Amino acid sequence: MNSLRKSSAFAVEPTEQFMFAATIGGHLMSVSVDDFAIHTDLVAHAASIESIAVHPTLPYLATLGIDYTVSIWDRSDPRKLRKLQDIHLRDIRSEGYEFVATLPLSCPLAFHPTERKLITHNADGALTEIAFDDTRHDPLWAAGYFQDPDGIAYDIDYVRYLPDSGNIFASTFGGHVAVVDPKKPKEPVLRYRYDRRTIHCAEHLGGSMYLLASDTRRVIRFDASGKQEPFVGPPVVRDHLEQISINRASGRVLASGFDRTLVEIDPETCASKGVVLQTPFKLRWLHHLERDPDLVLVQCRNGAFYKASLSGKRPTAVIKETPNALWTGVRVGTHDLAFAGEGPEMLHVHVDGANPGTMETKVSTRWETVAASRGSYAKRMVFHPPTQALVQGRSDGHILSVRNGITRPVTKLAAPLRDIAVSQEGFDLFAISEDSRAFRIDLESGQVKAEVQTGEEPIWALAHNPTRKVLAVCERQGLLRLLDATTLSPLLAVEGTWAPKRMLWRDADRLLVGRGAELYELNVATGAMAQVIPHLGNTIEDFAWDDSGRFLALCTYARRIHLFDFKTFQELSVTGFDLDYPKGLLWMPANRAEGAHPNEFVVFGRTGVLRRYWAHDGRLHSMGQVDAPLSAAIHDDAGVYVP
Repeated sequence: MNSLRKSSAFAVEPTEQFMFAATIGGHLMSVSVDDFAIHTDLVAHAASIESIAVHPTLPYLATLGIDYTVSIWDRSDPRKLRKLQDIHLRDIRSEGYEFVATLPLSCPLAFHPTERKLITHNADGALTEIAFDDTRHDPLWAAGYFQDPDGIAYDIDYVRYLPDSGNIFASTFGGHVAVVDPKKPKEPVLRYRYDRRTIHCAEHLGGSMYLLASDTRRVIRFDASGKQEPFVGPPVVRDHLEQISINRASGRVLASGFDRTLVEIDPETCASKGVVLQTPFKLRWLHHLERDPDLVLVQCRNGAFYKASLSGKRPTAVIKETPNALWTGVRVGTHDLAFAGEGPEMLHVHVDGANPGTMETKVSTRWETVAASRGSYAKRMVFHPPTQALVQGRSDGHILSVRNGITRPVTKLAAPLRDIAVSQEGFDLFAISEDSRAFRIDLESGQVKAEVQTGEEPIWALAHNPTRKVLAVCERQGLLRLLDATTLSPLLAVEGTWAPKRMLWRDADRLLVGRGAELYELNVATGAMAQVIPHLGNTIEDFAWDDSGRFLALCTYARRIHLFDFKTFQELSVTGFDLDYPKGLLWMPANRAEGAHPNEFVVFGRTGVLRRYWAHDGRLHSMGQVDAPLSAAIHDDAGVYVP
């Protein structure tokens, strides 16, 4: 298995006999839908492929890479794709509009319904229309629309031609939408903005009406003619809403969410009619087959493509050629680390010593199988010193205690676990779940001692302060609350949180909070929240400091590792992580072995491997991969994991 094979996008040709799938390693595959067999597999880009488009009426396929290249392919024979040409988007410039992209993670690519034209973005982040034939291409125009008054310009996330008018729809980060007449592209004919969260797609309902998917978790019914006001529905998922698919044969509307659910949408109310499919990881790309409305094709962020039956509510076929992700890690004393994630396996790393000449830590590794549902993953794992147990909070709602090779179920909650913590001396277990609930649970008996529902917004992070006997819980978008750790009664609420992946108490009085791509510090004594680290490009996934309190390390969804001075929050160094996304980091104990480098930490994530870093000379140094075997391929009851 290879992380280069992780899925990134797919598209289905008009007869729905073949899907064309891409990976973060730049691979392009043609897959027969009926037997889910790969017929073509080639390296198409020297970069991740972020989007694929199929021409509705002509035998063309296009791929868009992070390398700012659009490749045009002949798909006359889906089993033998043939590249016709590359279009280098850095060569196409726009006047008076400049977007400086740190990493283009958007996916704007679409063909004209009948002509040899396509729309995408250029390196300035501007909307670009290009005419092409088999051997040549001609940029027709490039224009930028998404710039705030303060000068911040947004790259484009999604584009499509509108069949009712021939206009172009474009949406982006910050909730921006523009409808553009390609004959007069200088200014949009219609602008719209909802909230400040990305709008990912526009699915055609009929006439000038479309359904939009917003990261606010809502479906928006949008009139592209501007004659009717947009209608915004209620939240339909617990995390980002990604794609919408309308099945013309059955009339059903499906939407995919980052909360691992596929939901059916009522197009009139824009509300959810219920979950029709549960998957192991975040969902993104979606296609509902019209020739067989019982079947859906989905792409999952665990690196898999699925074909699933709606009536059976389970996958019927899968392509997954990537290792299982590592999601959480914890130190166990001074010589052991443990990591868990997808599936029931847990990785143990034991420090055997160090090479005094190179300061390299010597380790041995082993995998342990935990008695857990193979279709779930461990979201957070903590170590409980009094019992020497590793405690896991999992995506199926189970809390498990693992000690000496024996798995003991603690309890099962009604919703997926998001974060857990344990008291270091007693037997209190604190947990938050995606249904907006916080719990205090007795670790030995599994009895819920206290419970509170804080609101409707999912809670994403918690941190226990044993000195003050306070529990901090933070909503996905909304409030950071301090609760009494015994009764869970409210003590303080602070406005303005967003995507908090991790919170840690710096000391009894100061709480560090990841708020999107920024780090804030809450002073409990004053109730003041202050920014200590500015925007790092994308969400802070995890952060931690070394044993001496000198260095603070962070990993972000921009696939970067940052090093800061922990006293002053001055940035010292930044480096890349991997082809895929990091999820956590863990400092190795400074006293783990004589002669070992004192400032070493590991970062882990969706690639399923551990990568070492040193803080040396005030800089980050990538020291390679921890020598550990990848996780085994695991089948669950629904056939989810396939080697």
